[in-house]
Amino acid sequence: MFSRLDSSLKIFGALIIVILACLATLPILSSSQANATLEALKEGAAKERAYNLMLDLLQDAETGQRGFLIGSDESFLAPYNAGVAGIPATLEHLQRHASSEAERTQVARIAELSQAKLLEMDRTIRLKKAGNAKAAMDMVASQNGKIIMDELRTLLGRQQKALADHRNGLRDELTATLRYNSALGIGASLASLVLIGATIYIVTRSLNEQAESARQSKSLAESNAQLAQQSAMRAERLSITANMLQALDSVKTLSELEQVLPVFLRKLLPDTSGAVYLYRNSRDVLELKASWGQVEETPPTVAPGECWSLRLGKVHLATRKHDLCCDHGAVWLSAHETQACVPMISQGDVIGMLVIAGDWHDGNPVDNAHIVTLAEQLSLAVSNVLLRNTLRYQSTVDPLTGLYNRRFFDESLKRELARTQRSRSVCSVVMIDLDHFKRINDTYGHDGGDLVLQSASRVLLQRVRASDVACRYGGEELVLMLPDCDAEEAAKCAEAIRLTLTGMVIQHQGATISGISASFGVAEWRGDGGQEADPLQAADRALYAAKKAGRNRVVVAATPLSLNGEAAAPS
Repeated sequence: MFSRLDSSLKIFGALIIVILACLATLPILSSSQANATLEALKEGAAKERAYNLMLDLLQDAETGQRGFLIGSDESFLAPYNAGVAGIPATLEHLQRHASSEAERTQVARIAELSQAKLLEMDRTIRLKKAGNAKAAMDMVASQNGKIIMDELRTLLGRQQKALADHRNGLRDELTATLRYNSALGIGASLASLVLIGATIYIVTRSLNEQAESARQSKSLAESNAQLAQQSAMRAERLSITANMLQALDSVKTLSELEQVLPVFLRKLLPDTSGAVYLYRNSRDVLELKASWGQVEETPPTVAPGECWSLRLGKVHLATRKHDLCCDHGAVWLSAHETQACVPMISQGDVIGMLVIAGDWHDGNPVDNAHIVTLAEQLSLAVSNVLLRNTLRYQSTVDPLTGLYNRRFFDESLKRELARTQRSRSVCSVVMIDLDHFKRINDTYGHDGGDLVLQSASRVLLQRVRASDVACRYGGEELVLMLPDCDAEEAAKCAEAIRLTLTGMVIQHQGATISGISASFGVAEWRGDGGQEADPLQAADRALYAAKKAGRNRVVVAATPLSLNGEAAAPS
């Protein structure tokens, strides 16, 4: 009987070891699969950015070409030259990272069409520079470049959609893996409890000589339970991190970081306080973008010299008794025992700093490796937000005047007219053209003309409401959209701007620029039923009438526009 019991214990012990080995191996394999999926997501995101960059470079080049053809100012070629310079490297990146024969074929077609588009733009620019502006404009009017660009947009959009679908699939796969990890952790815990109970039961009924063996089995089972708990914790962190990165991928402005980051950082760093700081564009100070925890008076700014982590370029830990404390750390150490500062680095550049404070001790789960990994993931995600914010600003704002560009105005006008239609309200458009602007350029040079444009733009921004939209529509032509403003009020606004411009005096290179004037065309649009009409055309006609009548005046369109393009009934 004793020999049979000994044999059973041996077999049971071997079975426990096999099960524990499986339980220890499966979380590792599952985590490895999750990491591989995350890497695939990063690679797909990089390819998406490359396709977006390719389209942006082509559009910038086309914008520079059209600006030069229209205005004859070679400074408009800056975006064209930048686009032409960046396209080869982007194409090489796309060709190098193409993952299938079909994608390589698509990239080759994109390269072929891009070359054709660049050749077409180069020919028009050369013709323009050679003095044959008509031939250049005829080439543009032939629509050949537009056809090529439309096909390029279609191909790039198709690739972006394919990458987006692939990314969604990877995210679903990652979600399934994380759920599997959670289930595995629960199963491991239950299995550990079963093994502990079975071991205690068999050892109790076995010989007293096997008591030591029973204690060892119990200790082994407890270790496995701890491993399972750690695996569940890692799976939970991965799940929270994935959700955080997904949320940050949808962030549109930096101000939204204050809402998004604390939600996830409280879960990833429980029982802590902290903040995320990002560099200003001037790189002279870091600004607070998000905070969480018990510290109420979080410093709004931190100078780079006040933080040892930024000086040393690595994680810096400080306690209340630590001699090397950061100058900004007093507020954190007044509420917690320990403070950690971690530089946030993206593509070799420090973009900010992560501050974490807590009452830590030996065995604390928030270790250096965890916070460093978290800072790296935050750096990449926040860097993408910064990049999107920069691109959004560059795509909507005219760099010379600081006003919105024509593309933004056209989109805003469509939305405002739709809103006006729904609310049955009124909207006015004011077209502005600086008088004799060519004479200013000829007299004071293009620098003087640019200075006049900038000064006039500042006058517009000072005279309009926060809800109004001021835009540089092209050259010296400016336009205002005034929601909930009828033609009479719009004309008063235009007259105030006109008077301010008339009294404006500008000093430029020892010369005084004065006598500046502008012509204004005002049109009113009412949303009271029917089909759409274009208030821009009515304002443009009124502007033409102002110029024809002698310039430096405000002319209101003869009748306000309604939705059917006819005169609105008098009120």
